[in-house]
Amino acid sequence: MTGRAEEKTSQTVTGPASGRYAVALFNSADPRGKKVGGIETYIRDYIFYHPADMDLLFIGADEIGDLPLGQISEVEFRGRKVKFLPLYFLENAVNNYTGTIAKSETMTFAKALLKNWGLIRNILRKGKYSVELRRPEYAPIIWSMGIPFIQMVHVWGAKDKQQSSVLGKYWYIRDATEMTAAALSKKFYSVNSDMTAMFKRRYKFMAGKFDTLTTWANTTIFRPTPFVFGDNINILYAGRMDKFKRPDIMFRVIAEVRRRAPNILFHYAGDGDVEQFPEFAAIADITVRHGVRTSPEIAELMRSMHVGILTSDFEGMPRFVMELLTSGRPAVALHLPQLESVIADGVSGFLIPRGEDQIVQQAEKILETYQLEHTGALTPETISRAVEPFSPQSLLGKIWKDHRWLHGIPA
Repeated sequence: MTGRAEEKTSQTVTGPASGRYAVALFNSADPRGKKVGGIETYIRDYIFYHPADMDLLFIGADEIGDLPLGQISEVEFRGRKVKFLPLYFLENAVNNYTGTIAKSETMTFAKALLKNWGLIRNILRKGKYSVELRRPEYAPIIWSMGIPFIQMVHVWGAKDKQQSSVLGKYWYIRDATEMTAAALSKKFYSVNSDMTAMFKRRYKFMAGKFDTLTTWANTTIFRPTPFVFGDNINILYAGRMDKFKRPDIMFRVIAEVRRRAPNILFHYAGDGDVEQFPEFAAIADITVRHGVRTSPEIAELMRSMHVGILTSDFEGMPRFVMELLTSGRPAVALHLPQLESVIADGVSGFLIPRGEDQIVQQAEKILETYQLEHTGALTPETISRAVEPFSPQSLLGKIWKDHRWLHGIPA
């Protein structure tokens, strides 16, 4: 970054007016772009719902190519205006699982932060920003700028929680960065209570920092609509085809459903390579691949669906399930403890115990769910009520209160 760009920005950045507070979000993507994922959805909803007394700055990458790099621009997203500081142009905004840390998206963004360290530090200090991070790998960089920050993690980083991403493979690096971020941050959030309890046990000397902030669905986009019945039973999965999502199990369940009810279609929305899994061959001819879709497009797709499927070994709090239930569509999922708060058997879907017969059980419950819909015993309105306590305004209000605390503003 040139000295001229740094000087230009430093002359225009000022702190927030009295009674207001300034927050900077960091992520290696563009909220206006096409990349999908839990973190990206969080950022988009954060921008949409951020309170009127907050001055919000997003620091990331420009996917569209319409903004000057290294300079703050004002952009509009879903009717809300936000300041945007793009550090580089993002050419391929998909979930690429590279083989090396050096080529990973996380490392690319970390390098950009280091390259623009002086510029970013100057902006954050002059603007009196507090910072919110979604990835622990960036914590030491922000800490070195002398900026207070709140850390949040969305997925497990332990050895037994393997993922397709490069940092998932090098679990010990993820483990170390989480410990470092916990030590340096002012507050540390995870997306389910089991993760929070684990961190409190692991780091007892700073247990007071840890808290839970679960996920939600944007209720202006996802709303319950009547079921539409036709010739087929429509089953949906939207998300990554990461190893921990267990696509191999998912495809076997769909094949078992097909064996019992030939009139099914499996719908997949996401950017994963389904062909890499041998189990997919048995259901390729009944699969509709929708590719990457925006949240409004996913909401529209859900209107024609009957049931969603989840087979993950672990999750934070799966946003796909939250969006599914908010849309009035049931989820039939392999058991995860955090799902007990939103999936009640026969009310908003079914949780399947893990065991030798889990594939058969999950297939049977998918068909049972469809029958409950057909008879009117399961309604979209009843399903959506399961996630009413998880409104984005109330959940995000928790972390906004922490930012006000960092700025010395009374609660």
